[in-house]
Amino acid sequence: MSVKQVQTLVCVITYEAEKHIQDTLSRLPAEVWNSGNYHILVSDDGSTDSTLEIAKTTLSTYGQRHTLIAIEHNVGYGGNQKLCYQFALDNNFESVILLHGDGQYAPELVPKFRQQMIDGADVVLGSRMLSRSGAIKGGMPLYKFLGNKILTKIQNKLCGSNISEFHTGYRGYRATFLECIQFELNTNEFHFDTEILIQALHFGAKIVEFSIPTHYGSEICRVPTIRYSINVLLESFRYRMQVFGLLTSLKYRHSSTSVYEDRTSDPYSVNSTVLSLLSEKQSSNVKKEHKILDIGCGQGYLAKQLAAMTFNVTTIDKVARTTAPEETHIVMDLDLDFWTIDISQYDTVLALDIVEHLNSPERFLLDLKNTIGSNHAPLVYLSTPNVAFFLLRLGLFFGRFSYADRGILDITHKRLFTFSSLKKLLAETGYEIKSQIGIGAPVLPFSQSLLFRKLAWLSQALARLLPRIFAFQFIVIAKPKLTTYRILKNS
Repeated sequence: MSVKQVQTLVCVITYEAEKHIQDTLSRLPAEVWNSGNYHILVSDDGSTDSTLEIAKTTLSTYGQRHTLIAIEHNVGYGGNQKLCYQFALDNNFESVILLHGDGQYAPELVPKFRQQMIDGADVVLGSRMLSRSGAIKGGMPLYKFLGNKILTKIQNKLCGSNISEFHTGYRGYRATFLECIQFELNTNEFHFDTEILIQALHFGAKIVEFSIPTHYGSEICRVPTIRYSINVLLESFRYRMQVFGLLTSLKYRHSSTSVYEDRTSDPYSVNSTVLSLLSEKQSSNVKKEHKILDIGCGQGYLAKQLAAMTFNVTTIDKVARTTAPEETHIVMDLDLDFWTIDISQYDTVLALDIVEHLNSPERFLLDLKNTIGSNHAPLVYLSTPNVAFFLLRLGLFFGRFSYADRGILDITHKRLFTFSSLKKLLAETGYEIKSQIGIGAPVLPFSQSLLFRKLAWLSQALARLLPRIFAFQFIVIAKPKLTTYRILKNS
């Protein structure tokens, strides 16, 4: 379909709007009614007044490109939107514009929304807050103006966004965006608008705002202000916690865009601890080039630091790293590919935050050990989250066990370990544990303030003192035990 033929569904949602629906529909520009680019959907949410009759009469005067849906039982503001958006997807519309039937928003601006989506926007917001004085001049009560500004500022802080207004009901969505999100899982209440906007933020949608006039007339505001405010703040806070790896929701599945962020500069992280240990090893053995195999290197943040310290680093991951020379990076899926690398050619093997992601950690560890082709067995550094971390123990006491986007209960983790179960795994697969280190909870990613730096220090101190309870992660340094047969064969 060419740009000029893009079909747009104008969703006019109504509830008890008999005083306003005729004016709202008649104010739609002639372009909307007369061109083949638009279809009007009036979706009435169980009105008991004359909204349906008036809408039907009005629509009949404007041709055939319209649909009227009468919902028998009230499904709520969010529920009505879900119906409209599913209608749009089922009927192959390219974009959707949401318009309230009570006349609060200017129908004349519908073509502008459509044009923004033709120009590439995934989400278009008609903002009443881009003009500081416009909202007040348009009759918005001062308490609503201040509440809108305060809520939006808090939500921007929590969601990492910079939107002028979270609470506008005048919006446009491209169908390709609606297809990629789980809007059916959103609430049926008024904070549906917040949830779908957060979905847009996490999805990385292109969001465009433009200023719209504010109008407050005789329409009845049905938004329960206090409950709505609490709901939007709670939802924004939940999303913030999910980004930090503390919660998860199907609405924002794997919403975090920084799951594999660089933690080498965090002095209390696994990566920085390993860097420190290897730095000490290098300084005590300057005569020999130290070769490291970094398994599951991710974005290569640790490998980059190690290379800068003049280590000879080979990396392995299931995806190619464009920043690494081809000869120093091996593409391998540890669950699907056979392990053929002789790790005896390396001095150190890193398998950090790997075993919890594997279908069979046992097979992985046995393969590492069984492919050793000489009498030299390198040290293997493993790290994994501690499922017996005290906060998880406390949660279990209260019957809570919730997976998250990141952290110990990362939704992608397939195996969970305590220190005892990890120790048993290593013993059964033929490894001798040389040392173990407890790593504290990742506090500093939340804030670099003095308070959080103190909390990070305390968390690390407790993790070192009582790792089985207070360690968020373990680092275990182990050495594969060579069998008698291997020793004799390599003699």
